[in-house]
Amino acid sequence: MPSSHFGALIPRIGDELVVASAWERFLQDQPLEAKGVRSVVLASWQRCRSEAVDPAKHSAPGAAAEHVRQLQRQSRDLCDAARPALEGLREILRECGTLIMLCDPGGTILQLNGETRARSVGERINLATGGCWNEDVIGTNAIGTAIATAAPVQIHANEHFCLDVKRWTCAAAPIFDPFGRSLLGVVDVSGVKETFHGHTLGLVVAAASQIECELARRNVALHERLLTRSIDHFIRYASDYVVLVDSRGRIVRTNGNAQAARESYDVRLPCEVGGQVPGLDLALPDIDRCCQRPQWLRSEWLHPVKDHDGMLGTMLVIPLGARQHRPAVSLPTARAPMAANDAFGEIIGTSEALEATKARARRIAPLDLPVLLLAETGAGKELFARALHRAGNRPEGPFIAVNCGAFTRELLASELFGYTDGAFTGARRGGLAGKFEQADGGTLFLDEVGEMPLEMQPHLLRVLQDGVVVRLGDTRERRVSVRIVAATNRDLQKEIAAGRFREDLYHRLCVVSLLLPPLRDRPGDIEAIIEHLNSKLARKYGCAPKQLEPAVPQALLSYHWPGNIRELQNVFEVMFALSEGDIIDTSLLPPTIAQMANNPLGISSSTSIPVSSGRLEEMERHAILDAIANAHGNMSMAARTLGISRSTLYVKLAAIRGQPGNSSSGIQGLEH
Repeated sequence: MPSSHFGALIPRIGDELVVASAWERFLQDQPLEAKGVRSVVLASWQRCRSEAVDPAKHSAPGAAAEHVRQLQRQSRDLCDAARPALEGLREILRECGTLIMLCDPGGTILQLNGETRARSVGERINLATGGCWNEDVIGTNAIGTAIATAAPVQIHANEHFCLDVKRWTCAAAPIFDPFGRSLLGVVDVSGVKETFHGHTLGLVVAAASQIECELARRNVALHERLLTRSIDHFIRYASDYVVLVDSRGRIVRTNGNAQAARESYDVRLPCEVGGQVPGLDLALPDIDRCCQRPQWLRSEWLHPVKDHDGMLGTMLVIPLGARQHRPAVSLPTARAPMAANDAFGEIIGTSEALEATKARARRIAPLDLPVLLLAETGAGKELFARALHRAGNRPEGPFIAVNCGAFTRELLASELFGYTDGAFTGARRGGLAGKFEQADGGTLFLDEVGEMPLEMQPHLLRVLQDGVVVRLGDTRERRVSVRIVAATNRDLQKEIAAGRFREDLYHRLCVVSLLLPPLRDRPGDIEAIIEHLNSKLARKYGCAPKQLEPAVPQALLSYHWPGNIRELQNVFEVMFALSEGDIIDTSLLPPTIAQMANNPLGISSSTSIPVSSGRLEEMERHAILDAIANAHGNMSMAARTLGISRSTLYVKLAAIRGQPGNSSSGIQGLEH
């Protein structure tokens, strides 16, 4: 920011008496002199008058401790990103007798640091954690005025509007979301007026900029993970309107005909990337999200996106065209053209393990019994569930899927059983049928049933036993006829022993089970899956199928695919999309897979370096890269293996990136 601009924002101590006189005249509605009061201060006083702020107010209002904790949870990302900048300010201002504060967009102080004496004086006017310093409640002050003007500002002594605050001097700068440019909070430095220094404004502006840079870095990393986990869904739903939203409810990417979505469902979404979608901020409590969600936004369109570290965001799939009147289903796995008269024909592969599983599934399908699919993540559980539905006795009935691990107990109850009008705050007018009612006459697929909250399990058991559903807030019983296909990647016997899953529910769900083989147990199917993906992506991108360098399929075959088919789909999609010509070469392989190709036996490269001959830094580098590779990019797992914290691992990884000869992009790839 230019120094000339700072000049207009920094008060002059010599004007203090002139400002005091002008304040008194302002309160008496007398005309003010042309000079002496800065325009930013006068505009703030005028806002205070329009809001009827009492100039005799002694202190700022405070929030209850539980409400403050809730605000801190909602601003957790901001607080984490601000920590280094605030610590830097504290070091610089250690001997200055000032307070350093971080506030939320409403002006409530979330964090406060400073010496004990300054804190004690500040508490008299509630310049403390939980104090609200918005202009409309405590008048002109740096925090509130920075929020009102969306600009940095320094307010000194008599420039404050309320009498008891005039002993203070303060400087504040707003912090903006680097992705959506919305206001996230304010960083402020305050002290008694004798601590005034013009440089303080520059310090808070620099701190706000540092915080925004850290937020931007974190956003880029999170959005990369979100896009990696979601990229194949954009292909599967190419005919629909798809909106990818991050964990804070901000639009990251869209695809499809927005106008058709507006005309079909009265969809009202922000047009720009970074715009906020109401009700999808995962930092808010469930009930707040439900209340904020607009009426047009249907819960069945929402699909959570998560990885090993937790929730990343939400995929909003709005069905269009021929699909818009079909029952809602969750995101499916890969599919190929269906073989004639074979419901299992779209499950690609001819390996002995897969053929044996499909043969058992064909025998199970017409029995109309509950089926429990046991499989690792990404092994194709929903693909088999759909095939069982098509090969069963109700192929024309609806197929409805619900992820039992994606909802809290309250939300899962409303999803499964539905609710009546007025059952809870934010309930849709007229109520809503649950998944059981939607699946009547067809199949209900309960994915991740092992993650269902224990308190919910008796309610599910009753429906399975009696075939009767009662909506939340209702007494009327509704009879349903539904075939249940459940799926889990957990060992339910161990869950039962640990008291996390009911044994009677297990026996009701597991009348017959089907164990799906992981991809590593059927490597002979990998080439057929790659060929299918190549053709499918060519149709998606409007180009010819790509040619693969001979080393590429060899590398893909040598990898053990812990994420199974879903991981293979994601990896191949990224390679296909990033290849510039008509050839996919080995440079596009993710580092972990490339490393496995060069070392198919999984022998750590560090073992080839004798301990006595290697430098300590080189040994540490090999240990870190091997731990990350063996953890398949899971940084938390790698840190536990190394016996260090995750933050320490990131510091060491950053140092490795800076070493000569290292490819930052290659090492960065290990983090995914």
